[in-house]
Amino acid sequence: MGAMKQRTYPLSWPVAVLVLATMAGCSDATPYSVVSVSGTVKYDDGSLIPAQQIMLTFDPMAAPVDSKTHPRTGTGYVNTASGTIEPVTTYKYGDGVTTGKHKVLVIATDAGGKLLVPKEYTSAHTTPLVVDTSEIPLDIKVPKP
Repeated sequence: MGAMKQRTYPLSWPVAVLVLATMAGCSDATPYSVVSVSGTVKYDDGSLIPAQQIMLTFDPMAAPVDSKTHPRTGTGYVNTASGTIEPVTTYKYGDGVTTGKHKVLVIATDAGGKLLVPKEYTSAHTTPLVVDTSEIPLDIKVPKP
């Protein structure tokens, strides 16, 4: 008996569709550029905020590309021992924020849950904090409540 000839088979159309759909879902494409964030968050007198945890939210002020494509909000935390901003995430861990201006929310609480910044700093509708990514490293100052 001679050697068997190996036959090759083309991909079936369901497998081809699955492969293409998987590849399309892996795209990192976004119409918004991102930039890494660094800097500090302290009280306006330069002292550290004595918080158990400080969370930052960067609410982009950029206009949407269309009715379905809006810039994403970035979130991160502050090292409470030093006041330094830890990695901020918008799309992937630590990638930063979209370029441009952002309203910044600062949620700082003690171990009992008491808010350690004025309440208006906790909402995108009322926060007076606006930063621009062209000014990184950021020096964010908030008043004592």
